[in-house]
Amino acid sequence: MDDGASRKNHEDAAAGHTPPPPPEPSAAEKTQPTSEGIDTSPSRRSDQPLRLDSETWDIESISPMAALRMLIGALQDLADTMGDVPPTPPVSRPTTPRMGAENQPRRTSSPTLNGSMSIGSPEAHAHEPTYIEHDTATEDDFLQRTAIARRFFSKTAPSFDVRDYLLRVHRFCPHSSGVYLAAAAYCHRLCVADLLVPATDRTVHRLSLAAIRVAAKALEDNKWTQDRMAGVGGVSKRQLMNLEVSLCFLLDFDLGVDGKSLARRMFLLQQAGRHGLGAQSKLDGGFRLKLPLRRRVNTVA
Repeated sequence: MDDGASRKNHEDAAAGHTPPPPPEPSAAEKTQPTSEGIDTSPSRRSDQPLRLDSETWDIESISPMAALRMLIGALQDLADTMGDVPPTPPVSRPTTPRMGAENQPRRTSSPTLNGSMSIGSPEAHAHEPTYIEHDTATEDDFLQRTAIARRFFSKTAPSFDVRDYLLRVHRFCPHSSGVYLAAAAYCHRLCVADLLVPATDRTVHRLSLAAIRVAAKALEDNKWTQDRMAGVGGVSKRQLMNLEVSLCFLLDFDLGVDGKSLARRMFLLQQAGRHGLGAQSKLDGGFRLKLPLRRRVNTVA
């Protein structure tokens, strides 16, 4: 005895109608040309990095790998141009030692993932501040910005370059093109526009890791866990958190980006790497950290 569905199929066949084909999951990834005849499918985006000659370019034309390679190339060129900029002395206060602390094992590395590339010990001590006080009794602003900028310095340059480092991060924690372009925008503001953190072989690893992490949190809904990102990046969870907080403070928590600003910042970052910071090529010892003063605004209830 036929059920209702079989009876309906027989009726459709008799009437000359055929049921629609079964859905194909792979077909969802195939996009059709738009009204302008442009195919914006992710599979059509180029993996080749662009060498920009204008701040007006199509950010939708590149794949995440291409965006990452553009970030890597710009940072490496900028680090080669700047040379080495030593950090200033630490801004810290003596801490009260804990009883028995000398007998406790010291943790020297973060959790690893398939042989993580450790980027070494930070120049800043764990007890150095990562925040800015906002009252009238705050210390000199130079000391405040020094405490924050030192977070991005490694004691020694890692044995691998930023290219190998970020390609590994992308292998285990891939991100979208927008995240890498936003990270480039953050790096341009800190290293070039505002001269807050110099891009050197001792800073670009921590700086790029923090920029990618903050960009992912600002732009994407789904993010890699803190444990995984820290393990792949070769830092501890606490170090990664301190880097994120430091970067957000130096950016004044202004993390918003749009397509036009992403295209412009990437172009300017490439330009800075190619030609140096104007007359400050090799810096000539002229890199001076600066941080805009922020004061608490007292409100009347």
